[in-house]
Amino acid sequence: MAKKDNRISDLPSVQELSTALPAVRAVRWLAKLAVRTGLGGNKARQIMEGADQLLTQSDILNLPDSFNAVFAERGWIATSSMSVDAMRAALEKHKEGDTDAGEEVIADWVLDPATINLFAITRSKSFGDVNGRWHQLREALALTEEGRYWSAVPLVLISCDGFASDVLGTSPFEKNADLSLFDSMVAHPTALPAAITRITKRVRRSSDDALSLPLRNGILHGRSLGYANRAVCGKAWMLMIALVDWAADKREEETRRTKDEARRSTNWRDISASLQKNRADKASIEAFVPRRWEEPFAGDLAEDEPAFAFREFLTGWRNRNFGLMAKRAVNITQQSHGHFAGRMRADAEHIQLVEFKILSVSQTTVARAEAHVQLNGRSLERNVGGEFLILAFRHTAIGDIAMPTDEGIWHVQQGCIFDLMHERTIQKREAEL
Repeated sequence: MAKKDNRISDLPSVQELSTALPAVRAVRWLAKLAVRTGLGGNKARQIMEGADQLLTQSDILNLPDSFNAVFAERGWIATSSMSVDAMRAALEKHKEGDTDAGEEVIADWVLDPATINLFAITRSKSFGDVNGRWHQLREALALTEEGRYWSAVPLVLISCDGFASDVLGTSPFEKNADLSLFDSMVAHPTALPAAITRITKRVRRSSDDALSLPLRNGILHGRSLGYANRAVCGKAWMLMIALVDWAADKREEETRRTKDEARRSTNWRDISASLQKNRADKASIEAFVPRRWEEPFAGDLAEDEPAFAFREFLTGWRNRNFGLMAKRAVNITQQSHGHFAGRMRADAEHIQLVEFKILSVSQTTVARAEAHVQLNGRSLERNVGGEFLILAFRHTAIGDIAMPTDEGIWHVQQGCIFDLMHERTIQKREAEL
């Protein structure tokens, strides 16, 4: 196996995903909090489900290294086209103590005609104008499906040599052929380069010994005659698939370099600070203990506590100070203060708050509070009043729910205007439920 600092999981593109996982966990936690506190809804649930799926699949980051460590010696290598499910299933068989059964899983995937058609034949057509190789590969597939491995294996190896030589400019099977690529799974030393080293060893004499690897030199030079079996044919097709993946990665190499340069310019200090903030928020939320205040609320109140926000909003409403109401109302659409004050005037046009009394205030989460209040008012038709439940939420300056480490201000839900107008008191709400 490759050294710890020379793994496929150390490639820049894989490291980008690894670095993102803590952020995914933090986002999932915030979405879960939103659902738990009633602030999230379907969007938060979808975020949780997406994060759960990504975290469940995060083992894929180390999967190619684990796969190559077990199966590369046997001629199977991880590539970007390789089925993740097949790799997992093969490794599971290995863990159960039956590595041969794991090879069968891989061979079943590779030798599926749909796999060969897509990853070895169709994709290879975009790398050259020679139509004969396409027909050559189609013939090799037909021979493979018929189990005629005597003919199929050499034809696949010939196709591999010609295809790779066109892309590379020289045969990949020559000594010291450079197969290195930037940020490429298949070009990693544990993958295609290692596979080619194994199959190009010199064969000095003819032999009928059964082969388990498609020994290129021995087979094409007529020395190794024990190759006509399913496993060798599957590994020959695996080589062709790997070479096509290699060609695709070579074509996109500069794009990956550019992307990596942009990634390296990322301000990791800011990302680290964000993760630290999330941890601090989590600790504060888990340590939060609900709070409750009882009347009277006529004296001095702390401006950063919800009771102050409730009193200021209701005072503005009673005094028809719509600017003060707008300052303390939930402004989801982030309208300008003047425009939002006009909205408050329009909402309260048909209902005047005559007097109010705050009976109690409860802060139920770090960002949610509720007040039990006595409201008395006058609509266009009659006097209205009763006990009502009003909600408030702590928001940032841009309207997001404020976390404990955020600067925030308590905003009151203006639905209480509608509730008073229609006398939807606490008792009526409970009866509706």
